[in-house]
Amino acid sequence: MEKTGLRAFLAVILSMAILFGSQYLYTKYYKPSEVQQQPVEVKKEDKKQIPQSVQPEPLKKEEPKQISKDIKYREVSIENDVFKVILSNEGATIKSVELKKYKDNSGKPIILTSSDILPLSISKDGKFNYSKVMFNIDDSNVSFKNSNQAVVVFTYNDSNIFLKRTFFFNKTDYVIDIKEEVKGFGSYYVTLGKDFGIFEKEDSPHWGPVILKEADRIELNPSKIKETNTYKEGVKWIAQEDKYFFSAIVPVTKANQFVVLPYNGDALTGVEFNDGINSYRVFAAPKEYDYLKKFNVGLEHIVDFGFFSIIARPLFWFLKLLYSLIGNYGIAIIILTILVRIPFIPIVNRGQKSMQKLSELQPKLMQLKEQYKNDPQRLQKEMMELYKKYKINPMSGCLPMLLQIPVFFALYKILTIAIELRQAPFMFWIHDLSAKDPYYVLPIIMGATMLIQQKMTPSTADPTQQKIMLLLPVVFTFLFLSFPSGLVLYWLINNLFGIAQQFYINKKIKKSV
Repeated sequence: MEKTGLRAFLAVILSMAILFGSQYLYTKYYKPSEVQQQPVEVKKEDKKQIPQSVQPEPLKKEEPKQISKDIKYREVSIENDVFKVILSNEGATIKSVELKKYKDNSGKPIILTSSDILPLSISKDGKFNYSKVMFNIDDSNVSFKNSNQAVVVFTYNDSNIFLKRTFFFNKTDYVIDIKEEVKGFGSYYVTLGKDFGIFEKEDSPHWGPVILKEADRIELNPSKIKETNTYKEGVKWIAQEDKYFFSAIVPVTKANQFVVLPYNGDALTGVEFNDGINSYRVFAAPKEYDYLKKFNVGLEHIVDFGFFSIIARPLFWFLKLLYSLIGNYGIAIIILTILVRIPFIPIVNRGQKSMQKLSELQPKLMQLKEQYKNDPQRLQKEMMELYKKYKINPMSGCLPMLLQIPVFFALYKILTIAIELRQAPFMFWIHDLSAKDPYYVLPIIMGATMLIQQKMTPSTADPTQQKIMLLLPVVFTFLFLSFPSGLVLYWLINNLFGIAQQFYINKKIKKSV
């Protein structure tokens, strides 16, 4: 039975190795391959046909035609408290969005843009001709000096088409409200562009299109999109994301459908509207969970806490509460770790006492193994009787580590995706708790404390198990070398807490002998 405990323990370690190994390989090698644009076939999601909806035409590789040359190219800059947006009158599009509160690792500003099709380009019949149309601009209300709202109006008119697009900005938000008055198209698509909202693909658990349909978050891999994916009922928003940033279109008036199209080995996302007056909101923003939640359109689901979200969300909320009081996420993690461990003190105590009893019982267990070495079933039965007689649970030795696993995975997810912890400093050489320790000091100290804890824990005297247990600190040290510093800090504090608890129990047992 003791081997059962060992196997369970090893299963946990193996699971962690598989989970983090797969995570590492996925983020390292998840790169879209360059593939040629495939002929588009419409994938019908709903059997019921909606009359006003038309399927998107296959996108053409040909350069869009510049329909009008009468108006000169112009850009308009709008700057509020959180971002600086450059609009272009070529297609009435967004040229770039600079997020003022965020910098990259070299200190340069985070700028979201599209390397090909500009955000909010209009597609009609599979072509982006109207992305090259020069619009008239009314930027007389572009300043926030006398108002909390800035407005920019673009208009285009020819013998067949009338298009008026109005951008509304407020002083404090990452959102742009858009109102369109359209005649002559019948229906048309508005796209987010090729990679608008994606700043960094490396180390990102997912980058590319993502859709919220009802309560389901649908992630799409750009390199695997070979045909048009169409979504109609229940869609709340369509977005493009990387690890920390995103862009999204959230319709206010009814949209016909949402599409994700293959485009030169990448993907384009779009929303189809009919002629008339259409309103929608465009977000180009960091993935700040609380900020996005206030819009009440499910945008907070752009932050994906994964399988352990039921633990990660309250944990994240409490971590931010501690940060608001202390001002340091590293210290907040230390306090959080201690507070999480306190309710489990009695359970862990019982487990450690059980391990002590198991250690004392080893001579009898060895005797049984020798006596029934050719009869495994009888050996198992006799060992179970022995455990029952002395009220020992051999699995309890794994309990301290098993209790940490859900919190560990939840905290791992928080540290790897929460922008609030991006570039969050702790002290001394730890300048980013979401990144690995640059000098590997924390993992080595963590490994040392784990070894000390192993030495203090009562041994079952099984030679094989002892050797494996002594190898674990070495395995964990190598495993934690590439983990976020905040996660290593969590495990280190757990070890220190465990050492203190084990010291107290050993002292108490020694007194009682």
